[in-house]
Amino acid sequence: MAESNEWVEIGRSLVEKRINPDTGERFKVRELELNGRRYVFNEKQSEFISDLDTSHKFILFSGGRGCGKSLALVVKMYLICKCFPGIRVLLGRKHISDIEKTTLNDFRKIVPAKEYEYRVKDGLINFSNGSQIVLMGLDSMQSGDVAEMKKAEQKTKSLNIGAYFLDQLEEIEYDVFQKLNDTMRMKAPPGELDYPRQGNMTTNPANFWAYHYFKEDKWMDEDGNWFPKKVKDSVLIEGSMLDNRENLPEDFVQDRMNRDDSYVRRFVYGVWDMSILVRGTVFAKEYIARLKKETRKPIEIKEGCEIYEQPRNLMYQIGVDPSEGIVDPSAVVVSSENGSIVATYTGMSTIPELADKIKFLYYHYNKPLIIPEVNKSSLLEHIKDLKIYRRRHFDYKTKKESERLGFVTSWTTKQALITHFQELLRNNVPRILNLKIINEMESFVWSDEASRMGAGASRGFHDDLIIATMLSYWEFNPKRVEEILVARSQPVRERRFQYK
Repeated sequence: MAESNEWVEIGRSLVEKRINPDTGERFKVRELELNGRRYVFNEKQSEFISDLDTSHKFILFSGGRGCGKSLALVVKMYLICKCFPGIRVLLGRKHISDIEKTTLNDFRKIVPAKEYEYRVKDGLINFSNGSQIVLMGLDSMQSGDVAEMKKAEQKTKSLNIGAYFLDQLEEIEYDVFQKLNDTMRMKAPPGELDYPRQGNMTTNPANFWAYHYFKEDKWMDEDGNWFPKKVKDSVLIEGSMLDNRENLPEDFVQDRMNRDDSYVRRFVYGVWDMSILVRGTVFAKEYIARLKKETRKPIEIKEGCEIYEQPRNLMYQIGVDPSEGIVDPSAVVVSSENGSIVATYTGMSTIPELADKIKFLYYHYNKPLIIPEVNKSSLLEHIKDLKIYRRRHFDYKTKKESERLGFVTSWTTKQALITHFQELLRNNVPRILNLKIINEMESFVWSDEASRMGAGASRGFHDDLIIATMLSYWEFNPKRVEEILVARSQPVRERRFQYK
C-alpha cells in the first residue's frame, strides 16, 4: 500500500497530465494494491479512474451490467480522498439505503478498516488524513411535497464539497444534478494540490436526460428545451460486460449473450442508442415520422406563448396539464376544429402565472372550452369564471349523478385519453406543428408504475405537453373527424369572411 505522500504524487501526476517515461503515454492508474489485494483495471475502468482533468467537470461511466463501473467509481472516490488530504466529497444515490447495500460493500473490500471511521447516524466517513465522505439520499430533492423538497434543497446548498460521486445516475433528475454542481466550491489550503471539483457518475444505458447531456453534448433550459453546449465540460466513457469478462463467471456471460438482440446490445455491449432504449412506446413510429414532416417554428412569441396560427373563424379547445413548477413544467396547448395545434405554452410556472397564460390564450382564441387536468392542482380557483370542461360524476353513496369541473386522471381515464388520441392519429387528424410535443411522444411509454397510471414519460423526460395535447383533442367526436376528412378531400377554395 502506498504511503500518503505517494498518493499525493499520484494525484499530482494525473492532474498535471504527466507522461509515463516507460510508455511515452499519459500517466494512468492501471493497477493498485488495495487492502491486500492487487486490482488490475481494464482500459475503460483505468480511463475513468485516471481522469482528473480540471476541464472535465463531469465524467460519466456508462456500460452494460458487470462491466466494472461501480468498482471504478469506488476506487476513484478512494483515490481522490487519498490524493487530496482534507477534501470533502459526496456519495449519493436516490435512496441512502441503496448506498449501504451496494456501494459501501465495494468500499469495505478495498479500503482498510483502520483508515476510516464510519459514523452511521451522521452519514459520514472520516479518513485519518482529514478527508471526508458525506453520504446522501437524493430522493427528498426530487419527490415528496413542496416543503420537503425545499428543505432538502436548502440542506444541499449548505454543502461545500470538492467532488461528488453518484451511482446509478438514471435514478436522478436533471434538476438535482444541476443543484449538486453548485456545491462544488471547496478549495484546498494554500500550497496544496487543488481539489478536482469534479462530478463522477455511473449509469446503465437508459432513456433519460443524461443521453442528451453526455451523448449529444447539450444542456437543458428551464423550459425543458435542449441546446448545444457552448463549452464541452463532460466526458462519457462507455464500457461493455466483455471488457470485464475475466472477472465474471463464464456461464453468467453466456446466459446474457443468449438473450434477444436488444438486450445483448444494451446490457452486454452497453450500447447507448435511443432506438433500442425506447421500448414499449405508446405512439407508433410511423405516426411520429409523419407528424415531424409538418413541424415548423412559431410565427410569433406572445406573452411567453408560441403562436403557430392566428385566430380565425374556427372553434378551439385548450388542454392544460398544470404543475407547481418545481419539478415538472406546466403545459397549455390550443387546438383548432380542423385538427391543428395553433398555440402552446410550457414553463416552470406558479399556478397564478399559469392561469394568466391560460387567460391570454382563452381571450385570444375566442373563449374556447378549457379542459384542465385537476387531480392535485388549485388551478380551478383561478380560472373558474371561464368556460371549463364538465365531467360526469356518480356518487355511489347518494346514487346521484352530477357534473364537476375539469378532467380527473385515473388509470381508466388515462387509457381512454390515449385511446381517443390514437384513433385520431390513425385518421391523420392531428397536425402537431410544435416539435417539442412530438419529442415527448417519442419518450412516452407504457408503464406499470402506480404513479404513472399506465403510461408516462421515460425517466428524465417530460410528458406535460403531450398530456395537454391529448386533453385539447378530448372533445373531438367521430362526426367532427369525418367532417375534417371530407373537407381535406375537397379542392381548396378561397374562404371569405365578413366582419361586422
